[in-house]
Amino acid sequence: MSDLRVGRISALNMFPVYHHLERADLPGVTFTDGLPALLNAGVLAGDLDVSAMSSIAYARNADRLRLLPVGCIACEGAVDSIRLLSPVPLDEVRRVAVTPHSASSVTLLRVLLGPQARFRVMASDLEAPAALAGGEAVLLIADAALLAHRDAIAPHSIDLGELWQQRTGLPMVFAVWAARDDAAATRPAALATLCDAIAEGTGAFAADPDGVAHAAAQRFPFDEAYIRAYLARLRYGFGDDERAGLERFLSMARDAGELEDVPALEAQAA
Repeated sequence: MSDLRVGRISALNMFPVYHHLERADLPGVTFTDGLPALLNAGVLAGDLDVSAMSSIAYARNADRLRLLPVGCIACEGAVDSIRLLSPVPLDEVRRVAVTPHSASSVTLLRVLLGPQARFRVMASDLEAPAALAGGEAVLLIADAALLAHRDAIAPHSIDLGELWQQRTGLPMVFAVWAARDDAAATRPAALATLCDAIAEGTGAFAADPDGVAHAAAQRFPFDEAYIRAYLARLRYGFGDDERAGLERFLSMARDAGELEDVPALEAQAA
């Protein structure tokens, strides 16, 4: 039987989980690296069997995907890596150049800004300085957002995780784990093994965050202390609070015209 094809988010935010998976050397599993939008497309096109994928992309395609109980990527308050960089204060933002690498963050920004802002998708995050110079705000995610915030490339740097928490009092769930229905039906044992390993990785990070931060500093352009503080802002478990936050986000996305229906969020065992 062919390998289970797993998407691997190539950003610091998921390093704690994938660091463990890499060391576990799971048999019958192959990884494809990419940022969320690419991995979303891979799952939906049938090129990948399972991945952490944007929560809004899951919700838009829940009729052919299985939500896994293994975890998520969430924050409760500031997260640093989902940033609106702007030449003007938030209440003056009217034009936004958005990253091509995200779905949930773009939808979240629409929910937070309302319908009056005009969005355009950049071909590359490298367009950000030119967009800012042209008077646009810029939405960046992951390592690009961390670097842009660190380097203070804009007068205003707004953390969307913090803004969401201020407005709702709930965690923001940016990504969930999901598998294609056909993969779940034909590869249940392989999927269960992967889910166990993901849960073990989350536990290993909780038990030794300093060790994970040290390993991450060998791969990413940030020092160990910065990485340790950043990773401490993230939540990987999909508990009751995360479920409530995701339900609120999807309901608000529906009200904003970004989602037709809010799916049931009962995670199914692999």
